[in-house]
Amino acid sequence: MIKKLMTLIIIILCSGCWNYQELNEYAIVTGMALDYKNNEYQLSFLISNGNKSENDQTKISVLTGSGITIYDAIKDVSLMSPKELYISHLSIVIVSEEVAKNGIADLIDFLMRDPQSHQNFYMVLAKNDKAQDMLSILSPLADYPSQKITLNVKNSAKLQGKITDANFNLFIHKLLAKGFEPIMNSLIIVGNEEEGQTPESQEKAKQDAYTKLDTIGIFKNDKLVGWATKEESIGISMLLGNISTVYFNIPYYNEYAVTVSNDYKIDYDVSKDKIIVNVNAEGSLKEISCNINLEDKNEINKLEKKVEEEMKKYMEDAIELAKNYQTDIFGFGNLIYKKYPKFYNEIEDWNTYFTNFNIEINTSFKYTSRGTLDQSLKQEIYE
Repeated sequence: MIKKLMTLIIIILCSGCWNYQELNEYAIVTGMALDYKNNEYQLSFLISNGNKSENDQTKISVLTGSGITIYDAIKDVSLMSPKELYISHLSIVIVSEEVAKNGIADLIDFLMRDPQSHQNFYMVLAKNDKAQDMLSILSPLADYPSQKITLNVKNSAKLQGKITDANFNLFIHKLLAKGFEPIMNSLIIVGNEEEGQTPESQEKAKQDAYTKLDTIGIFKNDKLVGWATKEESIGISMLLGNISTVYFNIPYYNEYAVTVSNDYKIDYDVSKDKIIVNVNAEGSLKEISCNINLEDKNEINKLEKKVEEEMKKYMEDAIELAKNYQTDIFGFGNLIYKKYPKFYNEIEDWNTYFTNFNIEINTSFKYTSRGTLDQSLKQEIYE
């Protein structure tokens, strides 16, 4: 009996944590950047050791390797690291414009296949600069550059319509869905990128360089085919219905009335020959530089009509952009497929068909607030 009990204890002790490893045996990867150079992938990992230096700055390093495949490049990086690379804490993947134009199927295949990948990170495009450089720009507002970019995407998506809150999983969903094409946010570097990579830059009141979110990149399959403008990016987000707040600079009497929409609803009437997009929004007046009487209902009605026209124009311009590139980034084809699958499957190529498909937009906007001032300040001063 004793021998059996001892044998059971030994089995439990030997099998319970057979693959256990200490955390300090890993190099924790929080950011990844992918460039293309000399016909090879150039892969960079942002690594943190989790400790802080004497001046309370988090120690980070960027390791870069190259290879003919993604995995080959990772193994090249591994030759430089004394610890095993661990990507389960990955929060951002930055893809260069060159790589994206050639196609990111290889990258997606690796990220989906790797068992360490939690697949809940964000992907952004490096616009006009190397992806590796963007991974190295330090910020006093976050411990790691990867953390700064991730928080920037999350917060900007809530507060500005030109940024989409689309993570890796959503990108994959659109890439594989019928009648849907993906989009991705872009990132630019402002300032001197070399000086922005030094710890001294963090201590300055004005940074030498910083990363800034730009407009949306549009894809056809896994390839980047074009860039949207700021207004087109807002139109794309509105048509996708994934915005909570969007602002408009409304031209009015040669001045501007800044309007913020914070209650946005969208629905679609789908038929085989037309999709009607119905947008109903409410919002508030945040800034007004023209001299008008805000207690005049006619003026308010005129402003509301201006907002409706601006919303409609943004969406129509976004549709025109997508049609020019023959890529349905709005998922109109997916709506057709879900309602009329047989009809959709008879279409040889939806993206080509989409360019002549009729899409009608109806917009409605109402002011629910004029802020804490009942009147325009200029109206009060000059009346």
